[in-house]
Amino acid sequence: MMARYLYLCSQSPRRGLLLEQLGIAYQRVVAPIEETALPNEPPRSFVVRMAIEKALSGFNKLAGRAIWVLGADTLVVKGKKVFGKPKSEYEASQMLMALSGCAHQVLSAVAIVHDGQVFSESSLTQVWFRTLSETEIVDYLATREPMGKAGAYAIQGLGAKFIERIEGSYSGVMGLPLFELDQCLRVSHYYAE
Repeated sequence: MMARYLYLCSQSPRRGLLLEQLGIAYQRVVAPIEETALPNEPPRSFVVRMAIEKALSGFNKLAGRAIWVLGADTLVVKGKKVFGKPKSEYEASQMLMALSGCAHQVLSAVAIVHDGQVFSESSLTQVWFRTLSETEIVDYLATREPMGKAGAYAIQGLGAKFIERIEGSYSGVMGLPLFELDQCLRVSHYYAE
């Protein structure tokens, strides 16, 4: 069997943990891209495009045919408002106040680039937050957990206590939808003998 190498274009510890959960060995590759939406770009198109651009950026830094490069991206959407990663504590507090007491959607996408071909999938998860008090938001911000997280919360961390329920992919809310990743790995022949 040919040796296979999976490269992850993300510094996210949780994405690494999710790959380990599937028993997939990986190496990280630094592949920064400009994460800016196009004018009037729908959120799903944007999140898929970001995952693909990350994977292509990583692929272009590597050499070899037996490599699979993984890019992923996650967005939080409430109505027509898109929440990426907060750039400040103030922005994080505004996001949490907007999500308090209502439902929002988490869009997550994965892309695999292998041998010059691109394979991508996305997931949509509905998440319901309970109503948050100002004190809870301030206390949560003090933990620094909201920083660097789409929508300013982490479902796998302290932010879990704000979530009444979800419909969809738990791993997608974490930032790497495992069912969709598995589908991409299958069609790209990662598992082939």
